[in-house]
Amino acid sequence: MTLYAQLDQLERLGIVPGLKVTVTDLLARHSEREYETDPFRLLLSVLGEESNDLERTPLCVRVWHLRVGCIAGPGDYAHIAQRMAALAGDDLPITDIRDEFEWASALVWLTFRLHGEQIAWPAHLREHWIDPGIFSRFAALLEARDTDKRFTYLDLGGQDALIGCATPAQLTGIRRRTGLRVEWLG
Repeated sequence: MTLYAQLDQLERLGIVPGLKVTVTDLLARHSEREYETDPFRLLLSVLGEESNDLERTPLCVRVWHLRVGCIAGPGDYAHIAQRMAALAGDDLPITDIRDEFEWASALVWLTFRLHGEQIAWPAHLREHWIDPGIFSRFAALLEARDTDKRFTYLDLGGQDALIGCATPAQLTGIRRRTGLRVEWLG
């Protein structure tokens, strides 16, 4: 399937590149042939990346290409929270996001506010690996909200995954149109 046909299918699912992202930008990262060889998986992985600007702007706000070995220090867990909130949009309006690393006790405290309530979650430090429990907590937090959206997950078969957010109908459409085995995050 051509890159353009993949982009068209994803657009029908509401997954579109950011306003400043062009096909030329996508082709600067991989050849058209590479996108055709691994349809949807490669394109979604690229769309889930961040730009090289200082703000680390996502190329697409609907998908996140997560590398699980990305923890280097302060700000990394806060960045995870920001990306999860962006994926959920108005359904998870968290603010005042911070993380505090306690190296001696091998813990990180991720704190944020949701509708005025202060939330603090611990996460275990394991070298550069993200504590997977943090994603379960975000999944439960979104599930407790008055929305039918849920976080989605696609294991890319290595040390990375694609995270998204969808309704049950959207997830069915994603599976049908892309052939990818996207699951609920939980």
